[in-house]
Amino acid sequence: MTSNSIRISAELFEQAQRQGEVLSRSTAQQVEHWSRLGAALEQSGLSVGELVELLRGDDKAARKGSEHTLWAAKRAQQARDLPAIETGRASNESMSWFSGGRARRAKAVDSPL
Repeated sequence: MTSNSIRISAELFEQAQRQGEVLSRSTAQQVEHWSRLGAALEQSGLSVGELVELLRGDDKAARKGSEHTLWAAKRAQQARDLPAIETGRASNESMSWFSGGRARRAKAVDSPL
């Protein structure tokens, strides 16, 4: 794996160093981990306001908003899937995440299990 040098604040470096020690990661690994989490948050569909609330530590308000967003997206997906099932273009089983042994084969990312 290639690497590049970047400049980060001394404060961020020290935070990453302390947190990395607790989690048995190098400082660089901790910064990369935080970077992946940040990218995932940006791609999660949370609004800017919800992300700001999370960053401010107001996770209760952000969870409420993100839960609402999650259920709205799920209902919208179900509304799109129902016509496919009703017309026979898709089976109920094909729409279930738990069908075909997918749940048994699923692994959490970076899980030792």
